[in-house]
Amino acid sequence: MARTLGLISLVLIVVVMAWPVGSAGAAGNGVNSLIAGTPIRSVYIRPPRGAATATRPLQVLLALHGMGGSGEDFSKDLVEQADKYGWLLVAPTIDYGDWTNPSVVAREDPVLIHALADYLDQLPQLTGFQTRRLVLILGHSRGAQLAHRFAEFRPENVLAVAALSAGTYTLPQSSSPQGGLSFPYGIRDLAQYAGHAFDPGHFDRVQFWVGVGGQDTNSADLPRQWDSVEGTTRVQRAEAFEAAMQQLGANSVLRVFGEAKHDVTGEMRLAACAFLGSAMAPRATHGTPLSAEPIAY
Repeated sequence: MARTLGLISLVLIVVVMAWPVGSAGAAGNGVNSLIAGTPIRSVYIRPPRGAATATRPLQVLLALHGMGGSGEDFSKDLVEQADKYGWLLVAPTIDYGDWTNPSVVAREDPVLIHALADYLDQLPQLTGFQTRRLVLILGHSRGAQLAHRFAEFRPENVLAVAALSAGTYTLPQSSSPQGGLSFPYGIRDLAQYAGHAFDPGHFDRVQFWVGVGGQDTNSADLPRQWDSVEGTTRVQRAEAFEAAMQQLGANSVLRVFGEAKHDVTGEMRLAACAFLGSAMAPRATHGTPLSAEPIAY
């Protein structure tokens, strides 16, 4: 009977904490003030099993869907892993603009990153749960593009990023034979968009995992403006990002999933979540190999 009541309580928490923009309720005004006027249409929040009796701050996982998706739908396949690792799922639903247009991306992503960062800062007040200062981010496709740029803009707020099948990348290099790449291709002029210059000191503490399907090679799916910088397929572009990360000395690993196309397979999802779980384990110093097992709650 106690177990049944506990499950009912959890379901009630989940339902209450899925707050669309403009909704009535305890968090309605906060949501409006933080994300109104942005492409973020709602934010779905789900606490992990046992959150009501947790004695430690919860680890936030910011889950970012791709084009045409929704936060709640994208989160459904993450529930089991969220309970396993003790993650507070935060999954916005975003009406992305034309991601193939660099000018649109350069306008849209700074707005989204600023709004999401403010929203995450207010989570304890909005939810009643204490949260860890550094967040985990998992994104797919357009969401992966936003995920890695969030870490480039706000590395001091990010513990680790798992980016799956991004179509374009902002390369974390401020110098090149051409004198550096401007945003959204690179971070040479990041101060114009983020309000501060790129911070390599914090960025190289963020743990990155980049995943892509080995058969995600249809160049017709991608905008051509990035070709000369990153290649013509998602595989080539993931490799270009990884090469830039290695050149910078950042903490990054690339995994290509042989037969996968442009989707999130179960293998990809589990690998991404295992990486994010391991990122929660304490390390002695920067650069120490990650533990194979996540911290237990």
